[in-house]
Amino acid sequence: MAELKYAKCFVKMDKPNLKLPTYRKPTDKKTTKRLAYIDQDTVKGAEFGSENVWLLPGGPKEQKIMDPNTEPYTRFIGFYSYNYESIHDLCAEVEIHIGGEKHIVKKSFAVFIPPNLEVGPLIIRNITKPVFFMMAFPCGKAIKK
Repeated sequence: MAELKYAKCFVKMDKPNLKLPTYRKPTDKKTTKRLAYIDQDTVKGAEFGSENVWLLPGGPKEQKIMDPNTEPYTRFIGFYSYNYESIHDLCAEVEIHIGGEKHIVKKSFAVFIPPNLEVGPLIIRNITKPVFFMMAFPCGKAIKK
């Protein structure tokens, strides 16, 4: 059987030896299940990256995911719960600071971070059902565009 042309575009695991930026904080390894990480190394030539992680109940009551930081490009951050009864209930609490404003969010959400705008700290608390965390960002050649 011939190899499929676009099979290389699928990422089904975390990036080996992933080194996150210094502002990203380690999370509890027992309750953090990393799924897939896309960047210019995992998919050659990619200009759009994504980090995808499940955060599970049973870990620390509070986890700092990110320190305050500023990047010269846009980012997308999303938190979504695995709650069939109420898909908008986050089943956790996220504290996220954007441009110096403190936001406490208890519903599933996505947030767009413009370039050069400080974001963080980012803290998640009281996870009672699995929460999917996703961050998207430019990578590779797109960072210079």
